[in-house]
Amino acid sequence: MTAQFLHNELTNLVQEAKRKNSDLRQAAEKSLQDLKSIPPTADVSVELSSKAGFVTPFVIACGTRNTKFSTIGIVCLQRLITSKALAKSRLREILEAFGEATNLGVDIQLKILQALPPLLQNYAGDLQGPLLGEALLICAILQGSKMGVVNNTAVATLSQIVISIFDKVVVEDERALEVPTTGEAPSEDGTIPVRPAALDAYRVFYDLCLLTEGQKPMFLRFNNLPQPFGLELIESVLTNHPDIFLSHPEQAHILRTRVAPLVMRALSERLNFPTTVRITRVLYILLRRHLSILSSECEISLGLLTQILEPDSSQPWKRALCMEVFKGICAEPALVRKIFSEYDAKADRKPVIKELMGAMTRLATEKPSVIGLGTQSSTPLNQQLVKDSSSEAAALEAGGVAGIIGGAVGLEANVTGLGAWSVIRVPCIDQLDKIEPPSIPDSYIYYLTLICLNSFSEGLAKFVLPLASSSDSMKRRSKMIASGHGHTGSDSDSTAGPAAPDRGSTSSPAKQQLQLKRKPTTRSSRVPVNPLSLEAHPLYAEIVVASGLVDSCWPAVLAACSTFLYATLDNELYHGLVRAFQKFTQVAGVFGLNTPRDAFLTTIGKAAVPSNVFSANVHSSSTTHSAPNESMFSSAKGLLGVESSNTGTGGTTNSTADQTAPSLNVRNLLCLRALLNLGIVLGPTLETSWTIVLETLQQADYVIFTSIRRGGRTPNPSSRTESQKVSDSASLMSNIMNELQAVEVAAGKMFEGTRDFPDEAFVAILSACCKLLTPDDERSRVSIDNPLSPRSGGPGHKRLPSMPGSTVSQVIGDHAFALAKLNELAQLNIDRLVGPNPETSGWNNLTNYLVSLTGTREMGSNVRLKAIQVLNEVIVAAAKAVPTENPDNVANAQRRILVALKAGVDYSHQPGDSDAMTKQTELEIHRAGLEALNAILEHQGQSLVAGWDIAFDIITSVFDSTMVWRRDSTAPVSPESIPIDPSARSSKSGTLVRSSFSSLELICSDFLASIPTSCILVLIDALFAFCSQKDDLNISLTTITFFWNVSDFLQSKGDSEQLTKGDALTSQAENERDLLDIVETQDVDSRSSLWMLLLLRLASVSKDARAEVRNGSIQTLFRIFDTYGHQLGPQGWSSCLKIVVFRMMNIDPKDLALYSSSGNVERRQWDDTIKLVLGGIGTLYSNYFDIFTQQANFANTWSVFIKYLETLLGWKSFEVSTTVFNVLARVLDQVKQPENLASESRDEVWMLWSAQGVKFIEGSVSSSTSSSATGIQEALKAYVDAFKPLYRLLDPSLSAGLVQKSLDILKECVLYPDAPSYFQDIDMVTPLQASILDCVKIIRTDIPRVPSLLLNMISQFAVVAYNTRPPIVESGGKKRLPTCIALSTHSMELMEKIAVKHIEDPDIYTSSTMTMTLKSLEVPIGLKYNFAPATASPALKRSNQWSFATQVVLKISRSALSAMVKLDLPDEVRGDVWTTIVKIAGSIVCASNTKAIDESVLRKDEAFDIAAFRELRELIITGLGQWVVPDATVLQYVEAVFWSSMLYDIAGESDPKEWLGPKMHGSTGELVLERRYKMSYVCIDELFSLVSVPDGGDEALKRVAAIAAPWLIRRVALVLRSYIADQPLRGRMPQPVRQREEMMYVLREMIKLDSGLGTVETETPCIPPSSKRLLFKLFPLFTKCIAVAQGDHELLALISRALGEMGGALGVC
Repeated sequence: MTAQFLHNELTNLVQEAKRKNSDLRQAAEKSLQDLKSIPPTADVSVELSSKAGFVTPFVIACGTRNTKFSTIGIVCLQRLITSKALAKSRLREILEAFGEATNLGVDIQLKILQALPPLLQNYAGDLQGPLLGEALLICAILQGSKMGVVNNTAVATLSQIVISIFDKVVVEDERALEVPTTGEAPSEDGTIPVRPAALDAYRVFYDLCLLTEGQKPMFLRFNNLPQPFGLELIESVLTNHPDIFLSHPEQAHILRTRVAPLVMRALSERLNFPTTVRITRVLYILLRRHLSILSSECEISLGLLTQILEPDSSQPWKRALCMEVFKGICAEPALVRKIFSEYDAKADRKPVIKELMGAMTRLATEKPSVIGLGTQSSTPLNQQLVKDSSSEAAALEAGGVAGIIGGAVGLEANVTGLGAWSVIRVPCIDQLDKIEPPSIPDSYIYYLTLICLNSFSEGLAKFVLPLASSSDSMKRRSKMIASGHGHTGSDSDSTAGPAAPDRGSTSSPAKQQLQLKRKPTTRSSRVPVNPLSLEAHPLYAEIVVASGLVDSCWPAVLAACSTFLYATLDNELYHGLVRAFQKFTQVAGVFGLNTPRDAFLTTIGKAAVPSNVFSANVHSSSTTHSAPNESMFSSAKGLLGVESSNTGTGGTTNSTADQTAPSLNVRNLLCLRALLNLGIVLGPTLETSWTIVLETLQQADYVIFTSIRRGGRTPNPSSRTESQKVSDSASLMSNIMNELQAVEVAAGKMFEGTRDFPDEAFVAILSACCKLLTPDDERSRVSIDNPLSPRSGGPGHKRLPSMPGSTVSQVIGDHAFALAKLNELAQLNIDRLVGPNPETSGWNNLTNYLVSLTGTREMGSNVRLKAIQVLNEVIVAAAKAVPTENPDNVANAQRRILVALKAGVDYSHQPGDSDAMTKQTELEIHRAGLEALNAILEHQGQSLVAGWDIAFDIITSVFDSTMVWRRDSTAPVSPESIPIDPSARSSKSGTLVRSSFSSLELICSDFLASIPTSCILVLIDALFAFCSQKDDLNISLTTITFFWNVSDFLQSKGDSEQLTKGDALTSQAENERDLLDIVETQDVDSRSSLWMLLLLRLASVSKDARAEVRNGSIQTLFRIFDTYGHQLGPQGWSSCLKIVVFRMMNIDPKDLALYSSSGNVERRQWDDTIKLVLGGIGTLYSNYFDIFTQQANFANTWSVFIKYLETLLGWKSFEVSTTVFNVLARVLDQVKQPENLASESRDEVWMLWSAQGVKFIEGSVSSSTSSSATGIQEALKAYVDAFKPLYRLLDPSLSAGLVQKSLDILKECVLYPDAPSYFQDIDMVTPLQASILDCVKIIRTDIPRVPSLLLNMISQFAVVAYNTRPPIVESGGKKRLPTCIALSTHSMELMEKIAVKHIEDPDIYTSSTMTMTLKSLEVPIGLKYNFAPATASPALKRSNQWSFATQVVLKISRSALSAMVKLDLPDEVRGDVWTTIVKIAGSIVCASNTKAIDESVLRKDEAFDIAAFRELRELIITGLGQWVVPDATVLQYVEAVFWSSMLYDIAGESDPKEWLGPKMHGSTGELVLERRYKMSYVCIDELFSLVSVPDGGDEALKRVAAIAAPWLIRRVALVLRSYIADQPLRGRMPQPVRQREEMMYVLREMIKLDSGLGTVETETPCIPPSSKRLLFKLFPLFTKCIAVAQGDHELLALISRALGEMGGALGVC
């Protein structure tokens, strides 16, 4: 691109110079040829730099003074310079060409100026001496141009060239050994040789100083240089190359001889603003960079600057310039230290820094009205005119929040205070382009003063604090504090200690505490390192200077900062001031300067809680009616009241004081946060100064709480809209809340930091907290040093105020704050407190003090309650934190913890009279201690190795002495001394009992294995006390279950040898005294004795007046027996029965009646208790019967049991009686063989059972809420069930008499007129009936007379349902009577089995048992549809009992009829049986009351009866005609069949004997057919069958036929007789179908009948013998039928056939 550009420009130059300048044209053509001769691959710049003549046309062009030519020449030269293509031999000519062209146009001048810097850069080594001066001359010439652009460019170029000259010096110095010296220059020590670049720099800089002073230069060729510009050049050189003046003596000489005097003269003179600004800038650079070589000059200059600060000593802008210089100085900590070490630290020098700080102090107080000095700092009222975004000012306009100074916004242009309006946009020292001084706010200089103070403190902190926190622990702390929280404001210093946390943080105090993990017990010291102790540090000298700086300046800094702390500042300035104040205090603290440290702490504390604010709130609180115990205690654990600020206001007042009392604002909180941060970093070194921090924090806590409780004020009127007011007020409230949260976090970190304190430092802060809690005049009564000593103070002592002239200690939260801080300190340092040395760790101090405070009634209820809360929380935390590495330390620590807890509980109840509130307070203190014990056990019970005796003392402290059964081995206790109702015992409070029980519950549930054996008896006594207490029923019930846990624990295996010895001794014990003696024995394992004592205590609880308690104890006792009874041998059981079981069996119903006199409820409860005892004892006797029988005195054991049962039967309770027999049955079931029980014992059981019967029901009552029916049934069933195992025992001696007695009792039971409620015994027998049947079934039948007895009894059971019995009427009038239908069915089934089994036993016939059996079966068959139980519902009215009875009859009859043939029985016996069977047959074919029967059912039943009748007929027909069967019996059978053969109701008919005659009246109506018409046809057939006996047939059959023939003739005559009477009345109307079918059927059968009877009852001599002779009896009726038939051919045909048969018999047909 360069070659092409040059080619084009040369071509243009040739064209332009053709006619005007031939020399130029020729030179251009030559250069063009040279350019073209360069090879394409060659470097154009290198080639051109070797051709010196190439630049000739451009030099000629510049010298023509032709604008066009000069422009081309300058441009091309510029390009060649940039490309380094110039020949060095032509440099002078080029500069001369540039000089000749300086008079041309602006563009050319600017291009010349643009070419000069690259020329000096690319040819620096060649432009030296005169050539350099030529270049500077060109710039100076162009600087004089009237064109601003040229002038400014020339100034910039000149400055650039000057700087480049010094750049060359830097390069030259780097290779000093390679560059020889070329000249000399003067210095402080004379002339010295210098190198070329250094010589040029010296000449140029020296001449610049001369020109600035207005003198003639020695090297430069121009004589005019504006003083401001000269000063700027000097500043530029000093700024860019300060090190050259330090390393080159010649340059330092210039500063000392030219620059410094110039500056000092200028400061003393009244120069104009531009010059003064530039002079000041030069001085500032000299102070910053060259103090070491200008010591005296800088001392004078600094004194001049300080003097200028004095009022009226100079113009305001000049004072501002001076303050801007000091601002810069203070911003450089190293410079400040250097100045101090150079002057202040030396006795012969002027104390520059100290005077400066004093001047600033005077400035701070110069014009109080300008900085808005007041009683406390505030935001400028009219800041909105400058910055509308200020949320605080907006809220102030709207009326603010309580405590924030508010008022209407004015419209003044001047703003009071310091802030953004106090700052000028560009500092004076930077306004180089101004001719006149700017307008400076009145507060600007004070603003700069504040910034200087802040920078001064920040600089010290940046240097010192990293040294103080060099230890690893401090590094970790700083990292923790810095994480998640930044500075409020624009401070980037991360090493100057913990800054205020970010106000935007929303972490709650609780969350902050949860996030902090407990450090290990081995703590590293967190004491800040005093930098003065780092003597080996490379900066130790600087450290000493810094320390002296603080010690020298702190009074002035404190005074100045104190002034500004109460001035009106904007937010950013105030944050910076507080931060600087904090850091200066921290620096003083780490240096060990306690006096300045405490002074600063006090000052910041007063700024955090101004005295006027605190006093106003104290006065306001003392005049309100709020309760003094309302405080920040609940939120004090969160340090300051952010939590409470979100809660309710706690009450409002209408007093004037509430309306005007101020509160803490954001700035107060900011100061408070700074104070807390100082506590964080300086905590280990504060010692007694902790009181400053804690008292301030306490006062702030109180003021905030008071203002929150009081609520905000009504906003003042203003010109702003309501929406703006609300918005701004909300914004300020948000800021306050954020700042409160930040304070909370800082306070939390401060207290958290105490974990790393050494013990001495921790004890110091602990003592400071106690000092807050108790004023000096009360320490004699509440001492931190006197460990748990009795106090002589009584209720008469009055509490003195902790602050003179006021009751502030009462007002400030009633000590809530101090107690909360004590708690927090203890919680954070809990690992320290549980250390091995309680004296040095602070444990004794803390616990003794809290215990004393808890027991001091003069302190008031609230303080005592809060003190015990803190004590308990500390104790619980300590218990959790006990390290387990050293067992000895663990035991000591645990015992020490429990001792402190017990002391708090013991001190809760003080002797002497007290009011109700005090008593309530002491109960609450006691309760809190119990809850603390519960918490300890809950978390550390498993690891508790010592102090169990103390724990039980605390647990049982809730009871009076009467509540404890046995507290030591010498207490004389016997079962007789314990009343049944322990109502006389009392506890101190039900609430205490519940709290104490929680601990006992934990012990019994989880920690029994940790309890030493020596404490087990105490535990058992405690269990008995909790069971016996009457305050809480649930506790008593739950305690009972713990007996089980303890029993289980005691039964666990111990040392085998000692355990065996202990068991042997226990088995020989006769009473409780023996057991206690065994427990006292040292060389045996007393667990078995303790177990027996446990059972004894539990048995005693079984006599409690509360049913739930005694029942629970009984259940638990027998559960224990059930689980561990197998471990007892016969002798062990003997002791257990004597000591424990027989004690429970000693419950006499007569005594118990005393407890049931109130009504059924108590009686029912005692019934339940007796049932439980019975059940348990029955279980014992049944489960361990085999072991009991091995006892020597088993007969007595059994007799006691039987007598106990007999006694309880006299209780006359259904439930108890039921249980008695159930238990008896269960125990008897365990007697495997009758021989296992002595005959005397068996007789005792039989006498008990047989003596009862149903009489034990009489007079008994039911305690159940339901009907007594259930009780009767259950009692009788239990009684009957007891017979089963009893019968098994009586089996060897069983006799008919004993069976008869048993059956009579069973009969009484089954006939007892009582039915279960809601039970229908139609298809299912009742449980009682089932049991009775089971008893009958088990009775042996191989004993004579027993089968007859059984059948006789069962026959009675079978007919119970059909007999009429008197019912029992309940009190409500409702009848209850069992139907016994199902019993009847089951009895028939049993009857069949027994009868069939013993069918050949003559005794069942001769004793009429068989007859009775059949008769009982006939009853349901005969009733059939006529039977319906009175208690059954209509839907169940019909019962099919007869069908089953029919089946049973058929089976028994089949066997009995066959057996009677074989047996030799009297005729009377046989006749009775036949009579009964015939009656049954008649009952089978007969059925009445069928209207309500469903047709399908009726058909089914009819079919069944037909089949049964036919089966029975086959059984009896052959034997019916035997002579042993009376005629009356046969006739009974025939008549039954005859009457059952009727198809219609014949109630209106005459005597059957008259049926052969005519019927008087006929009827045309259709007769109603019987519903069982099929059975009627079967009976008709049976009549024909009975008569149809062939000739020569069985005589027995003929006997039956002869009896049946007349009844058959009457049956046929009945049909014909009705037809003859009815047909004439019908006329042509047909005969009813059913009547016609009947008539045709009987005529056909009659015609077919062949009877071999020799005679008939109605026979006459004229009828010849014939098988058809029965037709002749009907002849009169046949003839009458023919008369009325009239065309009935079918009937006439049958009559004709009948007449034909008759004719055949007569021999005429």
